[in-house]
This record gives sequence, C-alpha cells and structure tokens, in this order.
Amino acid sequence: MKKLLSILALLALIAAACGSGSTAEPAADDGGDDSASSDDGAGEGEVLIDNLNVAYFSGWPLPPQIGQADGSFAAAVGAENITWIPLPDGGAMADAMIAGDVDISYSIGLTPFAVKATQGAAIKMVGIAVSYADADNCFVSGDLGYTRDNAAETLAGAKILTPIGNITHYKLLKTLEFLNVPQDSVEILPAESGDSTAAAFSSGQVEVGCAFGGSLVTMEEAGGVPLLTGAETSDEVGIKTYDVTAVRNDFADANADVVTGFLRATEQFNEKWAADPAASNPIIATAAGMDDGVGNFLSGPTWFTFPTIDDQLSDAWLGSSVATVMKEQLTFFQEQGQIDLVADDYGQFIDTSYLEAAK
Repeated sequence: MKKLLSILALLALIAAACGSGSTAEPAADDGGDDSASSDDGAGEGEVLIDNLNVAYFSGWPLPPQIGQADGSFAAAVGAENITWIPLPDGGAMADAMIAGDVDISYSIGLTPFAVKATQGAAIKMVGIAVSYADADNCFVSGDLGYTRDNAAETLAGAKILTPIGNITHYKLLKTLEFLNVPQDSVEILPAESGDSTAAAFSSGQVEVGCAFGGSLVTMEEAGGVPLLTGAETSDEVGIKTYDVTAVRNDFADANADVVTGFLRATEQFNEKWAADPAASNPIIATAAGMDDGVGNFLSGPTWFTFPTIDDQLSDAWLGSSVATVMKEQLTFFQEQGQIDLVADDYGQFIDTSYLEAAK
C-alpha cells in the first residue's frame, strides 16, 4: 500500500460555492481588525472582521448553512462577509490553512488534522463540529452473502475502495482487524471521491466501498450491506466518528473574538435547526448542494449529532478523549507503515480557550 502522505493529495474538486460572497478562489486574509479583538466575541450588529474564509465539505449538510446564503451566520459571527470555500477532504482543508487561504476549517476530519499537525503545521483544533456514527461507513456487495460471522470467508480476495489517511480508512483497517480479516487477504485501493467509489461499487467493479456522505445512500440502494453498523463500530470496535473545527494559529491569535464568535454562532444555529428541522432542512440542503434534500444525515441520532459547548469541553471530548484518540489513530497508522511521525502529546494541538470564552 502506498504511503499515507503520498496519497493525501488535493483532489481537483472546487464546486460552485453557494451563499454569500462564495468564490472558487479564496479571498486573501486581511488579518482582521486587531483593535476590535476581545474574548467576548461579537456584540449585536458589531463587525469584527471584513471577510472570513471558511472551508467546508460540499454535500455535507450542517446547521450553520441555514445562515450561509442570507448572511445571517456571518452576522452572528461578527463578519461583514464569509467566503465559503468547498473542498473535497480534510487533507485539502489542512493544506488550504497552511497556505493561508483558509482561516477556519469547519468539519475537518480528525485524522488528516492530526497528520498535518504532527508534521508541524501551524494549525490547532478549537471545537467538535459533528459526530456521525453511520454517515461514514463501508458497504459490502449483497451478492457475497456477507455477515460479520462469515467475514473472513466472504471478503477473501475482495477489492475494497476507500479514501486513504482519514477516519474512513482507519475504521476500515480496525474493523477488518476486529472481524479477523487479514489485510493481505483483500485488495485495498485508494479512492478518488465518494461518487467514484459509489459508481464502482454499483457497477460491480469492487466488492466493498468505503466513503462518507451521500455515496453511502447510493451503495445501500445498490444492494450493499454495512460492514458493521455505526453502533457496532462505536460500541464494539470502540471508534467514535467525528469532525472538528480547526483554525490557523496566526489567524486565531490575532482574531480571538472572531473564533469565539464562530463557535458561539455554530451552537446557536445548531439549536435553531433542532428547534424546527423541517423548516431548516431545505435551506441547508440547498446551501450544501444537495438536490434531493438532506436525506438521512439530519434525520436520526446515528447520522449527525452536534455536541454542545459544554459537551465539547468535557473529558468525553476535548477535555481528554480527543487527544487520546488522535494518538491512538496515528500510532496505528505508524504500525501499519503508513506514516513516520507520531507526537508524544496531542493535547498540544487543542486549544479550548475559545470554547470557554464562547460559554
């Protein structure tokens, strides 16, 4: 298998961005107005920064997108404008922050964040964006007659298409280990995108497809069965699946109030969505570029859930668990020969001060 870092490449996907001020090319970072900085975030109607560059996943519906098109999320953050930049994966988000093109990556994968931070990227984690047990998974062709009890037999020789170097890849390898399926008995291939994985799975080119988002629905409709359910992966394999909110260190240090405002506004829009999902879902789907609506993503507790600020600050999340999970994941990848470096302490890449101020 190729080295992890050699295939964490930026995919050539820049969708036409929805919403206020969106462009395919991110606006230059103006650094904000340092004189306006405080730990209190934006007051009502207060503008803290002219433009904020935020990376997000196209086709990944989240409550802040309620206010993406009409600018209400930007106003809640304290930004005159937010340039929403759709990117295909967490590695691309991290690279865009490293290049200075993105200020905040909203819902970046935990694993690519940890890989880049370990390499010395000047980025840090400031929050948990979304937890999703079933919205990231692997599907097995229904023709194999697969069950978890006959996994080693039915998966022998199977071609498996998966993204590399993210939580999907990690879950696949850990699940194969859990099911007593030797890695050398299957062929693991790097995926270009979720759509290409779903297409290859539906056409029978591969027996197992691993992806996140709407591609899972396509594979399920093609007769696929999950390798394990989200609950089984969480409760038995012990993998909690979630994305985080990350920032450039220099941006956050110069614009602490903007980062605080972003986290506070995120919780406000999460609450707005929860109060009336039926009214918000069509708005979110349009902003996320999902023509058929939000589907299962926002309909059940094992798809998308949104930890509160208090939850995020607890030991179950940023208080302890997340740093432990990052080290476990990267240590596993190192043992697999996928990466070279593992940090001694992943707590150094987490800064809870902005969440604490957002309370």
